[in-house]
Amino acid sequence: MTSQDLTVKLLPNQHLLEGSAILHGEPAPPGQETVYFLAPEADILTVKAGQKPLPYRFENGRLLINATSSSSLTVDYRIRFDNPLPEKMVSIEDPSFGIDATITEQGTYLSESSGWHPRPVGGKSTYRITITGPSGLLGVTSGKLLSLTTDGSETKTIWQVAVPEKALALAAGPYHMERATVGEVELLTFMRDENEELARPYLDACRKYIQLYQELFGPYPYPSFSVVENFYPTGYGLPGWTLLGSSVIKLPFIRHTSLPHEIAHAWWGNAIGIDYASGNWGEGLATYVADYYLKELASATEALEYRLKILRDYSTLAADNSDFPLVDFRSRMSKRDQAIGYGKSAMIYHMLRHKIGDSAFWTGLRLVAKNGRGQIYDWGDLQKQFEEASGIDLNLFFSQWLTRSGAPTIKLAKMTSDKTTTGWQIGGEVIQTDPPYRINLPIAVKTESGTVDLSIKINEERTDINIPVSARPLSLEIDPSNHIFRRLFPEEQPATINHLRASRSRVIIVTERDEDILSAASDLLRGLHWQDAEIISAKESQKMNFEKRDTLFIGRPSNALPPISLPEKFAISGQEFLIDGNRYDQGEDVLFMVLLSNKGEQVRGYLLANSKTAIQQTARRIPHYGRYSYLVFRAGKNLVKATWRTESSPLKHDFKQDQKH
Repeated sequence: MTSQDLTVKLLPNQHLLEGSAILHGEPAPPGQETVYFLAPEADILTVKAGQKPLPYRFENGRLLINATSSSSLTVDYRIRFDNPLPEKMVSIEDPSFGIDATITEQGTYLSESSGWHPRPVGGKSTYRITITGPSGLLGVTSGKLLSLTTDGSETKTIWQVAVPEKALALAAGPYHMERATVGEVELLTFMRDENEELARPYLDACRKYIQLYQELFGPYPYPSFSVVENFYPTGYGLPGWTLLGSSVIKLPFIRHTSLPHEIAHAWWGNAIGIDYASGNWGEGLATYVADYYLKELASATEALEYRLKILRDYSTLAADNSDFPLVDFRSRMSKRDQAIGYGKSAMIYHMLRHKIGDSAFWTGLRLVAKNGRGQIYDWGDLQKQFEEASGIDLNLFFSQWLTRSGAPTIKLAKMTSDKTTTGWQIGGEVIQTDPPYRINLPIAVKTESGTVDLSIKINEERTDINIPVSARPLSLEIDPSNHIFRRLFPEEQPATINHLRASRSRVIIVTERDEDILSAASDLLRGLHWQDAEIISAKESQKMNFEKRDTLFIGRPSNALPPISLPEKFAISGQEFLIDGNRYDQGEDVLFMVLLSNKGEQVRGYLLANSKTAIQQTARRIPHYGRYSYLVFRAGKNLVKATWRTESSPLKHDFKQDQKH
């Protein structure tokens, strides 16, 4: 292992970094070269041992230095980083926005992979980093903040990284810094002027979630945790810090969703590395212990709704022909990837917890945190820790959920209920995917005297049901609380904005071929990936058959096409619309609604507004509400968001209906 003393100077007006790295480590054996990675665009100024210049080669990002007996080398270099920000970010699902490294007067971000400092081949380093820049420019990286000073025209920050890392990320900007502590862990915020008042709420939230996760996982693995504001909309979890974009950090719910997710990554993905070649297990785990588990702590209803959201997102966005197994998930580049690598993966942890029990599950995570620190873990390493904690062979469980693409479909068939001398006998079948999964399936039987909860094991395509109950059965439902990961049937899926995102056959209908309307809605079209859809006028649409085409109408409420069969409690009249008795008739009111037609085969989207300004104010926001069926906005502010209810499911049988026949 090596250590590095890094001194970097940021020159934002030139997009330039000037660096000097003193590299300490074992000298290469005689006849061999010492090798470091550095950004290919770097200019190497000097390589020295003490004051003695050394010969070197710099080829394709590899700095090869001739063998020397010295254990200390100094490399002086400079690099220009100017990755441009995309003009429109709304349609980009890559969370990095293609930005690996950029130094600008707006701000600086240099990723771990950008090569902004020398990185030893195949090893890790400890670091001491001095970051200087124009007065007021604060540099942030991993580790412990040793000092922050401003001297005349320059500001200097010094960080000590005692936990070995392969490489570091760096951010810099005109920040205000605030401090707090939780136990021995220092908490810091680095906020810009307009968000300076958020420092205290973020510090309080950091304290809350670090305390919670230390109870669940064991000691927090770094000396500090920093919340850093970025000048473009990121949500990164880095060793000992998170980088949240200005437009993201001000949203009140972020402190209780994205923040705990990124804090969880301190354990899962940072202190314990991920073997990405065998599948990224970290995003699903962070999703489970943050996005999901915090809802479980809040209420059983919120937890159930989140599990249902996972099933709906997956069933809508990960079509059979675009699905892939979890061992092939690397990172999120699309909503489909997120539905699989975050959502499906989180449900795997949930089912594992139910299989081995709460105590063994949390003990297993503590073993992973303890034994995996500083290591690179794959799914198999996690499996071993959970097996040790539970004493259960989990090979079949992990194999079927990780190596297979897709998800089981499960339904009831041939259901009967017969009176017996001792009560009632329920019969029937559970039919599932072929090849079948091995699942312990929860079942709830509602009877005249109460609900009976039980479970049956299924491992074949068809499994008989034989359940005796003492009182007359009213209904039977498979997995009513959504504890099993599965693909939903069409009748279980309400129309949502994600259905538009997943569409493959698209037609946009506008009142006329109005370029101003399309321009106003451009952010919506990009966000849903409809920017290349066919465009027709309302008049042209009257001559077309849309049985096999998904449509998005953009225009005034009175002209909506194809004609809408409105749900109950909805009405459209002239230039207004009514929902649950509430009237929306102001010029800046917008209704966005998604319906399904042709037995769920086609998607009908409607963006209804009385002005182009209202459309423009709302368009970029709509894609962020993927799980909802309808939205109401006024002047760009969301007033209503809701999802249609579904009434039927092949997993539920109503015996009362049988008795009527």
